[in-house]
Amino acid sequence: MKKRILNIFTVIMLLLVITSCSVNLSTDGALGSEHKELRIHFIDVGQADCILIELPTDEEVLIDAGNREDAGVIMNYLNELDIEDIEYFILTHPHEDHIGSAPDVLSYYDVDKIYMPDVSSDSQIYKKTILAIQNEDAELIKAKAGTSIIDSGNLSFEVLAPNSMWYSETNEYSLVTRLVYGDTSFLFTGDAESVSELEMVKAGYEINSDLLKVGHHGGETSTSQVFLDAVTPKYAVISVGKGNSYGHPHNKTLSRLNAIDANVYRTDELGSITVSSDGSHIKIDETAKPYIPQPSEEKNANKTKYIGNINSLKFHYPDCSSVSNMKDTNKKLFKNRADAINQGFEPCSICEP
Repeated sequence: MKKRILNIFTVIMLLLVITSCSVNLSTDGALGSEHKELRIHFIDVGQADCILIELPTDEEVLIDAGNREDAGVIMNYLNELDIEDIEYFILTHPHEDHIGSAPDVLSYYDVDKIYMPDVSSDSQIYKKTILAIQNEDAELIKAKAGTSIIDSGNLSFEVLAPNSMWYSETNEYSLVTRLVYGDTSFLFTGDAESVSELEMVKAGYEINSDLLKVGHHGGETSTSQVFLDAVTPKYAVISVGKGNSYGHPHNKTLSRLNAIDANVYRTDELGSITVSSDGSHIKIDETAKPYIPQPSEEKNANKTKYIGNINSLKFHYPDCSSVSNMKDTNKKLFKNRADAINQGFEPCSICEP
């Protein structure tokens, strides 16, 4: 009888030990997931966009897919990281330099969800992309401002634009997304230009972010001052091709970024750029050095004078073509853009002050 009782006691003790180990393992796993690293790769695809995000949940996000000829670069990069599937594929808008290699990506990787704006194109690459999506049998979501991609604990991923049904420029349809991990935040803007930027500011969205993926490869029609004033990024990454024919990134854009003391990183100078976050701190690849503005750009950054037209209630840079046609009696000078906006003036759509 004593032996039987001893055996029962031994079994109970073993069960308690196993249960205790299970609890400890479960707790360690939970803590580990909270402290996993988020990694963002701005892949160098020249004059195009392609961003891979490795989430702390062991899921992957791919934002855009470069030009058609970038398929090898993109897939080699992903294969080096042992990426086997993509949970979230975001195609910001239907321009070739953003969806060019999407058909190849879709044919090679398993993709769960695809996010696109509600705008189409007559281009062959767009038609080929849509056909590839249909063949993949992935869930296609026509996203807009307010669409939630991820909302889980200390990780959220939300669409902030587009906010309108119709735009005159395809770039303005770009999906703008904001990723938040713990106390760190990242804003990805596609090719969104000043119209969409102003809509986000006026809508009162939380767009203040630690890192900004600069819109439209650093073009002058994006990254407007009113938008930068709301985002206030510490870091800015420009995906742009070396010696491109567009003159990107534009000096005005670089000056505006310099004026807010953002650390600027460019793929045309550095190649692919890797950013990581533990939820508290952001680290940029140690080999990546921030862009140093030229003296002429620093001088331009310190120019704070703007000229408003009291008839149109628009304000401009002094060298804007609209100013040369403006009567002196219609001109109103401002020391900074805040004064102009506070007095009811709106930025010119041509010079994008």
